Amino acid sequence: MGILHHLNVGCADCSVIVSSNYTFIVDCYGLENYSHLLPKNKNLKAVFITHQHHDHFDGLSFLKDNDYSIEHLIYSPYERRYDDNSVEYEEWQDFEKYKKIFTEKGTKLYSPYRQEQLANPWWKIDGLKFFILGPMPNIAKSETRELHDASLVIHLETSSRKCLFTGDASDASLRYIAWNTRGICDDILHASHHGSLNGADIDFIKHCNASYTVISTKSGVHENVPHPDALQVYRENTSIKVYRTDEDGSLEWSF
Repeated sequence: MGILHHLNVGCADCSVIVSSNYTFIVDCYGLENYSHLLPKNKNLKAVFITHQHHDHFDGLSFLKDNDYSIEHLIYSPYERRYDDNSVEYEEWQDFEKYKKIFTEKGTKLYSPYRQEQLANPWWKIDGLKFFILGPMPNIAKSETRELHDASLVIHLETSSRKCLFTGDASDASLRYIAWNTRGICDDILHASHHGSLNGADIDFIKHCNASYTVISTKSGVHENVPHPDALQVYRENTSIKVYRTDEDGSLEWSF
């Protein structure tokens, strides 16, 4: 038994997965407002950071300042170049600082690309199966790459639910996944990029076959986010319901 929490953190991302024995986090912005979901012993089994933008990793500051331990830190394998406009230098350095701090406390680091084989999960633990569907190395390392090309895309399977976390994955990355992966979602889709047109690739959304789509967003933060055309695509290709955290609040899914 467990609970998957999709949290209302504005135009940002934070999800908490509580299994029988452990707590896992996928992105962590605004986590300080949901500390009641975290274990009292302050030991986190894993934190997944889909990519190195503040609206996905800022909660590491809260975890550091409040003496939480992270056994595994799994993050995007992006290789930043000089004068890379897709991620500011100060932003990149902030994440590197947190990596160093937690490593010195014993955290193990991983920066995976897409699994070569999907017959078995990348990580199987406490009744959970984590599959790394993206990014592909050739997309994440291309000469024209941007950080979103290297966003982690994580498929989670529990005893009774499936959820696909897409971070802010780019259309190029999602399109590759759509045409080279079976059963990529088939339940809950955590939509890419807060309902922007970037990340709302129609092939990918159709292949997801989602029963529910969760868009972690807040209008008025960025222009055209969430975008009405993207919302329409999600609604047309989600069989039961599309949720927006700014309208529907935080969501809980039992498994």
